[in-house]
Amino acid sequence: MAQIKLGELLIKANVLQESQLKAALAEQAKWGGKLGEILVRMNLVSEDILVRALSKQLGMPAVNLDSVQMVPPHVKAKIPAQTARDFSVVPLQLRDDGKTLVVAMSDPLNVRVLDELRALSKCRIVANVAGRTSVARAFARLYEETAELEDADTNFKVVDAQGRTVVKNLKDLDPAAAVAMSPKPAAAPPPRQAPPPEAPRAASGSPAELLKSVEEVQRKEVAALKAMVELLIEKGVFSREEYLAKVKR
Repeated sequence: MAQIKLGELLIKANVLQESQLKAALAEQAKWGGKLGEILVRMNLVSEDILVRALSKQLGMPAVNLDSVQMVPPHVKAKIPAQTARDFSVVPLQLRDDGKTLVVAMSDPLNVRVLDELRALSKCRIVANVAGRTSVARAFARLYEETAELEDADTNFKVVDAQGRTVVKNLKDLDPAAAVAMSPKPAAAPPPRQAPPPEAPRAASGSPAELLKSVEEVQRKEVAALKAMVELLIEKGVFSREEYLAKVKR
């Protein structure tokens, strides 16, 4: 039996109107991307409704990751943390004496990701459907909280506007920057002298604040790039089809 389209499924469930679907499809034609994620981004459906619709459309179980508080270490070890983050995947359990790995995925039909997970885990992969933000919350709770204290002092990454890594580790900074970002011992006041006037505080240089600053710059650059692409299309420098064909390579 032919698989019902997601938009039609949401309309039949009375959670989406025809005009809203047309608006989302226009956005998809303009910039590309997955229809479900566009619907959520445009606040036309909630992620929970989208997950339930995808579960019905694909015939796959849906999973509520917010109720998953712990995954055994030997299960998490089947998929490296960076791979889980990159592929928006969370391992849930092992079955069949360790031969089958159940995972939650935001894109359970991505064959390339499924093949990669199969090769890494040496297991048969059974995918459950979950929302992208739900997966991100679960990743932060299940992976990052346990590694936070170990990595907070050195491990972080800063990238430039082209996506190239600028800094991977505090140790990669030049000595002056490393000293500036490290806590300094307080100097004892000279004996029998009044303490010197308080110097102005330097701006915080913690990794978290540095990352936040870089992310804000990147968001502005993406918005500027999007506006520039629209302008170039309007001026006839290239067509929207040529642009989409280029970015989808």
